[in-house]
Amino acid sequence: MSMMFERRKAYSVAEAEARVAVASLDPMLTAAERGITFDSSAGRFVVPFLGEDISVGFPGGEVMGASDKPQSGAVAIVALHYLYYRGEPLRTAGWLAYRDMPGGRDFSRAFESMAESILADRFGDAPEEFVRVAHALAGKAGDTGDYSFVIQALPRVPILVVLWPSTDDIAGAAHILFQPSTPYYLHTEDIAALGIVAAERLCLSLEGRK
Repeated sequence: MSMMFERRKAYSVAEAEARVAVASLDPMLTAAERGITFDSSAGRFVVPFLGEDISVGFPGGEVMGASDKPQSGAVAIVALHYLYYRGEPLRTAGWLAYRDMPGGRDFSRAFESMAESILADRFGDAPEEFVRVAHALAGKAGDTGDYSFVIQALPRVPILVVLWPSTDDIAGAAHILFQPSTPYYLHTEDIAALGIVAAERLCLSLEGRK
């Protein structure tokens, strides 16, 4: 089953709807609840997103990255939805797999393929590089698996990235885990998009070091 952000037409519709929703927000209340900044003089929210400040215009909802570069795709829709989405947090504790998110089992195989397997393939034989790129995203050491880091993907949405390196007999493995509060801030498809973007950022950080 494909995800919304993989279908370009559906994604464009969702982004347009999100911009309309952002226009109806109380910017100061939103900034306080979501742990972000609202620059009233510039008319924009500043959303820390995986080590980069994303700017969301208010009331228009334009999404800009570093050097005022327009953003689209998963980054834009996650940033927009983070401002106003309100779901139900899970009534449990600890870090959870994507399949444990509401409806996550429908997309879990796709998520594993598009995020976790990519990390395992890239870092399974190079755990020391995983440590370096996790630090580059301000990751803090976790206590799960052989190597793990808590990365603040969004101000209220941390993720735990876990790596088990390859051995002579077993291929490496990786997981991206989420807090039970995550479904309050993001829809399940947005959570998948966030994990995929995180995996891409980690891999790109590695490429930038070569």
